[in-house]
Amino acid sequence: MAPGQLSVFDLVVPETDEHPSFKALRTAPMSIAARWAVDQAFGSFHDADGNFLQQLQSTGFDARFFELYLHAYFQYTGFTEDRKYTKPDFIVSCPAGTAAVEATTVNPSTSGVLAQLGKKISDLTRPEIFEYQRHELALRFGSPLFSKLQKRYWEQEHCNGIPLVLAIEAFHDEQSLSFADSALTSYLFGIKHEAEWDQEGKLRIEFDRIYEHVLGKKVVPSSFFDQPDTEYISAVMFTNSGTTAKFSRMGYQCGVGNDVLEMVRAGYCLNTDRDARDPTLFRYSLDNPPFAEPWGQGLVVIHNPKALRPLPHNFFPHSVQMVLKPEGPTSLTASWHPFTSKTMVFHLGELKLKLKEASIGLTNQIAVGAITKAEFRGVTGIPEPPGLREEGWFCDDAQCFLGVLVFDIKDSDWGYIILARDLAFQFRAIDMASSFATRTEAHEKLVFAISSLVDKPQRLFPQ
Repeated sequence: MAPGQLSVFDLVVPETDEHPSFKALRTAPMSIAARWAVDQAFGSFHDADGNFLQQLQSTGFDARFFELYLHAYFQYTGFTEDRKYTKPDFIVSCPAGTAAVEATTVNPSTSGVLAQLGKKISDLTRPEIFEYQRHELALRFGSPLFSKLQKRYWEQEHCNGIPLVLAIEAFHDEQSLSFADSALTSYLFGIKHEAEWDQEGKLRIEFDRIYEHVLGKKVVPSSFFDQPDTEYISAVMFTNSGTTAKFSRMGYQCGVGNDVLEMVRAGYCLNTDRDARDPTLFRYSLDNPPFAEPWGQGLVVIHNPKALRPLPHNFFPHSVQMVLKPEGPTSLTASWHPFTSKTMVFHLGELKLKLKEASIGLTNQIAVGAITKAEFRGVTGIPEPPGLREEGWFCDDAQCFLGVLVFDIKDSDWGYIILARDLAFQFRAIDMASSFATRTEAHEKLVFAISSLVDKPQRLFPQ
């Protein structure tokens, strides 16, 4: 935070009016990494409505926190934001173009059929969960989406001619974040699927239309993208990651709380095997993560096949693109994608350092190997330094740290440069050394330095 800048955690409401989730974020010892990341994001946030903090701290915590998450994603993924308009929430630009984004959330129902007949997720059996996703969850997504549709943002001058995206996250139940995008995707396209293996073990998926969703006497049509005026909606963006857990992990990756916190993430992720029917269970410690996590990990962008202004598939980096093909809904992703996860955060205090000291010799599994010049250039885009000749390129197995051996042409000695990602997920130099007599010595120092970095939790290095 800049000196004198208001923090998210400077109360503008009485403590008696604090939302329980905000109070926990503000005061809990295990929230130190999340608090840092939240304040970093808020530092560049423009409050167009003038009531952001009041609502975040009290009655509108979930909706406003989701909005702050979207801002963090846009800010750190290279978008330019235009926030001078109150509606829609964001006008964002990148090399792929410009789009309008309006955020909405699924909240607890206080009246109507959903309030009367809606079920608590924790009370459902497995067969009931299937029906819940097929009907009730679809209805819950449909209500806020239709409400936003009635706003007709595409008629506003600053939205004229650009794609319009509705971003949504579900907060209506304590366990609503445990669901992936399947129910929403099914509702948007009006398509359900059944999967089974043939005699050779090949997975066969059959798709069929869904025409309506039913809860009690309430019946609503399926296929949101077939409803009137939805051709103005280019895509719907979904996530179940716009939470304090996400901010905790991102802050921890930046080195905040590494000495006192312990974080473990577990859940289910996409299995890319074409014949796999079930997701993959995963679990890892953030002290030894398998990757550097970007802000967009967990985002799903579901494209409207009938959109008047289609959204480019490469518009939102690090997100999964869901498109409708003749054979059915298809996800386009080249990276690791979590369907759902939980992050357990423990505040160990001084015990963390003592445990680290006691585990000397039991270090993380580390591999630092050579990569090609083309691979190095493809990831970094950084040109060869003037006056230096590159003589080898290296990377750890999680691709968090890059190294390059260099020969100083003027001084006739050897050195190295180590690169890691900043908050914008761009590689930049974080360490360097020179004046080694031989390439062998420089290489040994380089791989040792990278292995020392891998052995610590920090994966992002803010400028």
